This record gives sequence, structure tokens and C-alpha cells, in this order.
Amino acid sequence: MATISALLKGLSAYGGRSVLPDGFQAFWDERAAAAAAPREVTVGETPFETPVATYQTLRFAALDGRELTARYVAPKAGDMLPCVVMFHDVTCPPRGWHHLTRFVAPGHAVVELENRAWSGDVTEGWQEGPAALAFTRLIEDALVCACVARDLPRTDPAHLVAWGEGLGGGLALDVASLVPGFVKCAALNPLPADFRCVFEESGCGLLYRGLTDHFRACDPTGAHAEELFGVLDYVDTANFARGLGAELLHGAHGYGRHAGKPIRYRESGPRTQTPPHVPQVGP
Repeated sequence: MATISALLKGLSAYGGRSVLPDGFQAFWDERAAAAAAPREVTVGETPFETPVATYQTLRFAALDGRELTARYVAPKAGDMLPCVVMFHDVTCPPRGWHHLTRFVAPGHAVVELENRAWSGDVTEGWQEGPAALAFTRLIEDALVCACVARDLPRTDPAHLVAWGEGLGGGLALDVASLVPGFVKCAALNPLPADFRCVFEESGCGLLYRGLTDHFRACDPTGAHAEELFGVLDYVDTANFARGLGAELLHGAHGYGRHAGKPIRYRESGPRTQTPPHVPQVGP
């Protein structure tokens, strides 16, 4: 039986098997530019307040026209505030107002996107290429939310922080790599990533369940496996991390049950931080 030290040594050396498509950067630069275009934001007031913070809902259009909703909490005092852009996991709803209020103490505003409903199948739409993936819509939504948060009247656009766990951790890394102004990114168990390893070495649970279902029902011989993985490479968080310039705090736990090995994000830049209680992140 391997020791914990041996396991951590192996994980810290693992760089993933993700493949960066030739058209990846152009594909996402185009969508990031569209997300940055000015758009109408409808502000709704909540039926409560505190002495130190304001609470509002924001509604705005996604790139495909669907209405998106986000929660916005900001200190009552101050202008040009640092802003945390938060994303929630696939298995849980957005954090409550009480949870979001914690960011007011250090003087930060926070915007949290409510993810659109989707099947939970990462392979949905793959036959028509990366632009047709349902998961591409989720990343586009995150880009729009990040740009809306950056452009709010009281946001300091040069001091943005991306924050998330699970699916939200992946979205946080994605937007921090594409939207200017993000100086920090905190991601716990960022997903999805390293699809090939996950399929071959783990149970493909949670966000990856669609891989198992696809190969059981649609491609039992794996004849189109590389074609599928080639499309999924466009939404692989590890490929977004290659362009990350923000300071990164990456946490990993419980990967063995559903997601294979945690990858190192070696390409994420020299400012990456490695807390002592998580596997190595960065060079």
C-alpha cells in the first residue's frame, strides 16, 4: 500500500493529459470579446439590509440571449471596491446572502452568478463541435458575469478576484485567464479537467458521469473517443490555466472518488502560491 507521502509525490509530478487545440485561444478570445460588450443590467432590491452592506440582484443577457441572474453584495461605505466574482458547484445552489456578506469585512464587493439549468452531461452537443457544447454556454455565462461585475459603477476594474469550488472552481480559473483585471484566483477542486485520465482511471462520477453514459450507450467500442476528447479539450480547465496570469490558490481533496488525479496547472505562471496543506501547484 502506498504511503500518503508517496501518493502526494506522484500527484505533484502529474501534469495531466489534456491536449491544447490549435484553435483554443482564438475560440475563447472571440467569446471573451463578445462578453465584454456593453449590456443592460437590471438591478433589483432585496427586502432586507444590514448596517454595513447593500444587497441586490442583477439580471443581464447571456451571449445566447438567455436572462442570467447574479447576487450582488457590497459595503455601504467606499467606492472603487475590489470585487470577488464567485461561482457555485454543480451539486449545490448559489451561496446564501449571509455567506456572501463575509467579503464585506475586508472591504470587498461580491457578485455570484446563478448557473443556468443544464443536463449535467459534459458531452452534451459534442457531435457539432465545441461551439455546440452545452458546457460552452456555462463558460460564456461566467465570462459575461465577470465583465458585468467589472463594469459595475463601484468596482475597481483592476482588482478582481475569481472564486469557486468544483464546477465553480473551473469557471473561476476560466474567467481569470480570459478577462483582464483579475489579480487573484481561488479554486477548490476545479472541474472539469483531464477528461482522458478521468475516464480511464476513475469512476466518472458527478460532473463526469456523461463520459460513462456516452461510451456505454453511444460508442461502446471507443471508435470516436479521440474525436470526443478533442472537442472536450475546448472546455478543459487545464487548458485555460495555461494562460492564467493571476495569483492562484488551488486546493484539492477527494479527487480519487470522481475525478482522477488533481493536475498541477504548471503553466499558470510564476506567481502561483502553494499552501502547505495541498499538493504542489505550479512550477
